[in-house]
Amino acid sequence: MTKSISHSLEPLHYESVRWISSKSFSGIRYATRRVSLAQRIELTRLVRDLMRKDEFLRAGDAADQVEAGLADLLVRKLYLEWGLVEIEGLEIDGAAATPQLLIDAGPEELTDEIAASIQGELSLTDEERKNF
Repeated sequence: MTKSISHSLEPLHYESVRWISSKSFSGIRYATRRVSLAQRIELTRLVRDLMRKDEFLRAGDAADQVEAGLADLLVRKLYLEWGLVEIEGLEIDGAAATPQLLIDAGPEELTDEIAASIQGELSLTDEERKNF
């Protein structure tokens, strides 16, 4: 008679959001989307046109430079609207911060930090690039 050892596999527990403690503001943490393939495609399409316009305008005159700056801000706003799920530990004008309230009236340093975090999540690492 043989012994049968049954290996029960534990399911992988995957969280679709990632909680991050702010580096700029003590006591604040925020949740951003962890990107899936479909989400990467969606956001890349949304950002692509703004980035192309930005590159074109940067080569132009002073008025074009202002437009390029606006395109940068719109991309940052798009990252926040798309990727910021929740924020904790922040009140803005007496109200608990929401992603939209943060964009509308929150500290720009924090919006910059969060947008950079979301953008970093979307970027491939050197190791990931080597695998392609």
